[in-house]
Amino acid sequence: MDVALILQKYGGQFMEINKLCPVQLKAFRDISRCRTAAMGGHQQECNQCHHQRIAYNSCRNRNCNKCQYTKQLQWVDKLKGNLPVCRYFHIVFTIPLALHKLFYLNQRVCYNLLFTATSQTLKKVALNPKYLGAQTGAVAVLHTWGRHLPTIHIFI
Repeated sequence: MDVALILQKYGGQFMEINKLCPVQLKAFRDISRCRTAAMGGHQQECNQCHHQRIAYNSCRNRNCNKCQYTKQLQWVDKLKGNLPVCRYFHIVFTIPLALHKLFYLNQRVCYNLLFTATSQTLKKVALNPKYLGAQTGAVAVLHTWGRHLPTIHIFI
């Protein structure tokens, strides 16, 4: 089971209940059609045995998990290469369900506030001698396609 299959199977029901902004609607459509006949395709043939198969085109949407998987792996690998050799913590801040609509309607303001609040919280806790007693650095990633939307993943 992958995201495209879920969108294909339940997308109609979801769209009856929810209204998406144009960017979200484009991502929804692209992801559900990625690497299917709807995107068109081409014939591939093995040079050795001449076996043929159809290869469907990808959507290339920046939100598509199929299209961005390799880029994601490269990004993570590059990021890991920049981290100092030390112990780190993965911390996740999740927005309560009651605030999802507010964040959806005011994304720029709310996400800026979220990053500011998480940054200040981490700095304050890390400086406290009871916990770490040190100044820290962090890498924060906004993740908006999970089960609990939106979340910030922070590595300190």
